[in-house]
Amino acid sequence: MREDVSRRALPWIRRPVREGAERYLLVTLVSFAGTVIGTRWFLTITGFPEIGGGDLHIAHALWGGAALFAASLLPILLAGRFVYLLSSFLAGVGIGLFIDEVGKFITAENDYFYPAAAPIIYATFLLAVLVWLRAREPHDPDPRSQLLTALELFEESVEGDLQKRERDMLRDRLAVAAAKAAQPEQRRLAADLLAFVEAEELFVAPDPAVRFGGLRARLSAGSRSWLGGRGLRIVLIVALILTGVGQVLALVGIGSEVRFDLSQPMSPFTLFQLGHLVVEGVAGALLLAGGILVGLVGRHRLGWTLAYFGLLVALTLGDLISFYIRQFDSIEVALWHLVLLAAVVGYRVELRTETRQSR
Repeated sequence: MREDVSRRALPWIRRPVREGAERYLLVTLVSFAGTVIGTRWFLTITGFPEIGGGDLHIAHALWGGAALFAASLLPILLAGRFVYLLSSFLAGVGIGLFIDEVGKFITAENDYFYPAAAPIIYATFLLAVLVWLRAREPHDPDPRSQLLTALELFEESVEGDLQKRERDMLRDRLAVAAAKAAQPEQRRLAADLLAFVEAEELFVAPDPAVRFGGLRARLSAGSRSWLGGRGLRIVLIVALILTGVGQVLALVGIGSEVRFDLSQPMSPFTLFQLGHLVVEGVAGALLLAGGILVGLVGRHRLGWTLAYFGLLVALTLGDLISFYIRQFDSIEVALWHLVLLAAVVGYRVELRTETRQSR
């Protein structure tokens, strides 16, 4: 479902997708969110200092623009995975610094604290998450994509950092391109490169040393036991139920803030509050029902699906409205919903895998 939604929403992201694109986008997302949160926190504890004096004020949006400019120049001038990684980081920092001042750009008074700024920042982050989901979705690449991504993997060979796993990926992709590429020259190129790889002439770097191997093995075994058993699943079910109950109970507080006179037309803000009431109620009911169905009734497929959609409603609508009303005090709640969504998605994937294997 997640993949279908992102595919319909972002049809302009077509193959081929750059090798490792989802990893670079994740770096951008983390640096984006970290920059906004860190900037707001720093300005709050320092009393919102200004760089400059008199008529001069150097806004941090300018530093964001400089970071974005550097992020765009690096992959144009230089090659290599480290360059892409650094560019991804600078892009996240740049957009974070820039959009943090969006309130100044959309108001005549240059109001940094304009209430709509927080939901605009959050909505921009959600769009970036949607792009990341679209980039990381599993797909069967066409032969041309296989050849292009194989050529990217050769960068690792040039740098002397090609791992055994990457060499196997390289061999598989070249084999597909050599057999199924549409153009004869593409098939010939793939076949020649495949022969080079098969001749074992590529230098394969040794696997990096695994530090704390024994401890990692025990932690991995323990996590598999919890994930595959009852431990973490019970914790997640309890978290879903408590979150659902909390959102339903929060309706009382939200409803107490609504002020309207039936004899007068409702103001846009009152309608906004009523919409928030409905969204939070729907999300809370879905989470509560999903947790109960999974934990008490045993309807796992339906329960995880309801919890999944409840968290989607909470993240995309409820938290968006909450950012307008509560501003950046909503960050903790949004992060909690994001953690729950990641866990629920993981269990839905596990459930589909178990169902497929049982057939």
